[in-house]
Amino acid sequence: MIVDDAKQKVALFLKNFYQRGNVGAGGNATFPTATDLDVPILSSNATTSNTMSNDTTVDFALSIDGGNLLGNTVRELAIFSHNMPVDDTDFTEMINEGVTPDESGSTLATGGESMLARVVFDGIGPFQSTDVLNFTFTMEVE
Repeated sequence: MIVDDAKQKVALFLKNFYQRGNVGAGGNATFPTATDLDVPILSSNATTSNTMSNDTTVDFALSIDGGNLLGNTVRELAIFSHNMPVDDTDFTEMINEGVTPDESGSTLATGGESMLARVVFDGIGPFQSTDVLNFTFTMEVE
């Protein structure tokens, strides 16, 4: 059993380290070893707006303008980190420097991209340039 205090810290970690998202046109099942979307649509991952609906639940919100989706059918969503420490040494470096995830660009630690989750669904589209597609991915730490 994970104690409540640890659940809260894990949820805060996810909220602060995983702040990017992307959508794709692929629709195959997700493999545990996946590191990216099957067919990403955006050329780079967009920033998410993350909030906590309670102490152990994180809501990752992603909004994409229809102009970025023209000619595409969206079938997958993924949440990413762009500054995830690569190994234990990098975590230790960030701790020793007192660096937060938002300041990770100023650390000596090596940060890399990491996919937290990928969700596939029935296709959405077509889109017009004035459309806005909003996603909310909710994750609860149990």
